[in-house]
Amino acid sequence: MNNAITAMALLLGLTVVTACTNTEPARLQQGVDAETTKDGLVKVDHSKLDLSYARPNVDWQKYTKLYFTPVKVTNDHPADYKPPRIDRRAEGLNATYDLPPEALEKMSAQFQTTVKDVFNSEQPFELVDKAGANTLVIEAAVTDIRLSAPIESSRRSYNSMGRTYTESSGSMMLLAVIKDGETGEVLAKAADRGQGFQQWRQNTQVFNWGDVKTVYRRWVNDFKNALMEAGAK
Repeated sequence: MNNAITAMALLLGLTVVTACTNTEPARLQQGVDAETTKDGLVKVDHSKLDLSYARPNVDWQKYTKLYFTPVKVTNDHPADYKPPRIDRRAEGLNATYDLPPEALEKMSAQFQTTVKDVFNSEQPFELVDKAGANTLVIEAAVTDIRLSAPIESSRRSYNSMGRTYTESSGSMMLLAVIKDGETGEVLAKAADRGQGFQQWRQNTQVFNWGDVKTVYRRWVNDFKNALMEAGAK
């Protein structure tokens, strides 16, 4: 899983911020100029995600079950990432942009909660807890988390009247690999950067957490809609 995620991150790049207003249906590129990965996946045009690739001639209609493996959330960044400068005099010696382990665990748990909310009993898919026949295995990771201000509790102003206002709560990258539950064959890969609302507000954990939930719901809804669209063809 880690090797696949790392390879995909290097392959797809991590620089695009989603602003998807395209309404054209997603479709695989065709012809000799189609962009194809080393493992035979073809680029999807008009995807709701920043970048996505899928295997041609997959019978998506046969997949009625979904197994989401536990999502790994990390403070990792690509090799060329340059962290924001921290004003130690103003923010203090302990100010950091890295989320603590308990926050990463909470984000992982929230992703699974969002999946259950979106793929509820009204949807044509059954959530299962293991791979098997007619099952899509979704391996996802959330990484390259970029906050627009140091963690609230790490700042010198945390226990004072100080306040920090930012235009957004930052962004994070979703990397996903979709496999056949019986054979383990990779059927699709995707990468997408989700960003919080673009408006000035006090930078607090409450606002950041609200944006995390919003981005998660968009990601999972886009995935659900893509599955339903693929199965209808």
